[in-house]
Amino acid sequence: MTTPTPSTFGTKQQKRAFLASLVGTTVEWFDFFIYATAATLVFSKIFFPALASNVGTLASFATLGVAFLARPVGAFIFGHLGDRLGRRTTLITTLTVMGASTGLIGLLPTWDQVGIWAPILLTALRFLQGVAVGGEWGGAVLMSVENAPKSRVRLYGSAPQIASPLALVLATIVMYFVARMPNEQLLSWGWRIPFLAGFVLVVIGMIIRLGVSESSEFTEAKKVGTVKSNPIATVIRTMPGKVAAGIGLQASVIVLFYLITTYMLTMATNIHGFTKSDTLMILLIAAIIDLAAMIGVGILCDRLSAWTVFVSGVVFTGAFAFPLFALFNTGNMALMIIAFTTALVLGHATTYAVVSSMTAELFPTEVRYSGVALCSAFAGVAWAAPTPLVAAALVPTDGSEHWWPLAAILVGTAVVSFTAAFAVRHSFASHRQTQGNDGDTERLDARIPAGDPV
Repeated sequence: MTTPTPSTFGTKQQKRAFLASLVGTTVEWFDFFIYATAATLVFSKIFFPALASNVGTLASFATLGVAFLARPVGAFIFGHLGDRLGRRTTLITTLTVMGASTGLIGLLPTWDQVGIWAPILLTALRFLQGVAVGGEWGGAVLMSVENAPKSRVRLYGSAPQIASPLALVLATIVMYFVARMPNEQLLSWGWRIPFLAGFVLVVIGMIIRLGVSESSEFTEAKKVGTVKSNPIATVIRTMPGKVAAGIGLQASVIVLFYLITTYMLTMATNIHGFTKSDTLMILLIAAIIDLAAMIGVGILCDRLSAWTVFVSGVVFTGAFAFPLFALFNTGNMALMIIAFTTALVLGHATTYAVVSSMTAELFPTEVRYSGVALCSAFAGVAWAAPTPLVAAALVPTDGSEHWWPLAAILVGTAVVSFTAAFAVRHSFASHRQTQGNDGDTERLDARIPAGDPV
């Protein structure tokens, strides 16, 4: 039998794990993003019509943030299950919860039909979405990287990351056509279509995930008896520094992404007079380019230092913060596309593509699901949940206040991410030139040097 060469992508099972991570997470993020887009475009009108325009927008963004507050719940539940029962079983559960809650949002009555119960039910289902995502990301990362060929770890680790812009592209395309409907039809029934699609998409994702075997590393850990009885408690008690670093790594990329995909879309409509479909087209163009860039970064970082590429992206985010908003503030569609695309490619793709595998390398196999899930969940609470809400509170989307506080916030989060990356830099030093046959796998633990200072 011939040995696979480094140019191949991996074995059949490895490719299946990559695809399951990519497709399953794409489905989950699609469900998540259509909510974010709908919250920006229609929810303030159909679930909070009794409130003033800007207050209604704030309330709509608040329901968006509920999912991030729910993520730690999902991290505790599914992190524990993922390190006790396995990655595969847990990921099938998270996908089911996300698909069901998203589809039910599409069946909800509005304020005009049931009054206050409409936003209450909406918030409850959004909470369930957050619980699912709290367990999804960590498991998807591990399904991919723990089955990865040792010369393709960064690319495989980018699978759930690539799913994010891919889902954004799909969600934006769907919402673009929905937003072009006459306003009466959009507010009456058109907004429901993308959510009802969640029932169909979850079946597709489920079929693919059922065909993937358990992570090879977890299977080995279970065989030798290193599985922990309480992995979450072990991580919190013995590795708080690693969790804090994992949360900090995601600061700049999350704030940048949610400023662009939620708050700035609303500004484009309210201040510059763009139609809903125009703003979605700007986002669509930027997201497609970001998607291609993220694949390229994943490939590149299997040859170069992922830490260096990550830090370069963080530094760019801080440096481009003020130019980003200055270009956006011109109201010129071409300049806005350039601003969004540049920020997403050089600030988002360079960091987001590798932060998944970098975070996974911080934790040993027996508690890795718990560790990664906690980092992702609390990063969502710290950075994603408050971003559109704080942005709308500091700089109302009616243009009555100057935008400089938002650029300053972005600079501040870049400093946080840079500090976190510097603190754990030794954890990634041994991976800079990890090469080998693509049919081979190597425990991530072996790439983490002893004496990690964090």
